[in-house]
Amino acid sequence: MDDSIRMFNKSFNDLHFLQTLANNVKKYVFVFDFDLTMTIKSSDGWNKNKNFIELFDNEEKIEKLKMYFERIVKSGHIIYINTRALIHDVKHILTTIGFEIGENKLIKEIMGSEQVHVIYYPFTISELNHYGLSDISNSTVLWGLKKVTFLNKIVEREQISAPNVLFFDDIDININTAKLNGFSNSFLIGSNDSGIYGLDYLLIKLEQILQLFEI
Repeated sequence: MDDSIRMFNKSFNDLHFLQTLANNVKKYVFVFDFDLTMTIKSSDGWNKNKNFIELFDNEEKIEKLKMYFERIVKSGHIIYINTRALIHDVKHILTTIGFEIGENKLIKEIMGSEQVHVIYYPFTISELNHYGLSDISNSTVLWGLKKVTFLNKIVEREQISAPNVLFFDDIDININTAKLNGFSNSFLIGSNDSGIYGLDYLLIKLEQILQLFEI
């Protein structure tokens, strides 16, 4: 076994709750953040004419991620992207490297910012009042909550329970907020313990989960 995987397994044993789920659930929804979860570098400010492969480090890692995604979808499960980034930017990057997006495609939908201002102000004033969030101004905190609203939409649309959602994100507050709202199978991507981050960490995590689920 590769030393990095051995260290990872030793440092992170957060899959034990999935054992029962793996044996009893026929449908899972895998939900991924984009920047620094599916990538090695942030796409923020990335030149659209630049080589997108650099965001993922190399083509080998892109192909490995695609292979895992294909196994998930071919097994009857579903993939969504849940990101703070602009939807059209993420879609452009993913389609450029060969990830199809849409109904019955590799990725069903990208949920994120439709306009630039949403990156900084994820909720409208009426939404802030509706959710009782008018006293919160920190965009990082608000985005943790915004991502939960996306997860709730996915649960409603796919007619599943929250534990059937596997959510992956590189921001602690997003994972903690998701868990506090019932999404118990939420996984932080990257750790100081292992020294592994972003896509490198995600690939190891997916290898573990797909083996557990026999996908």
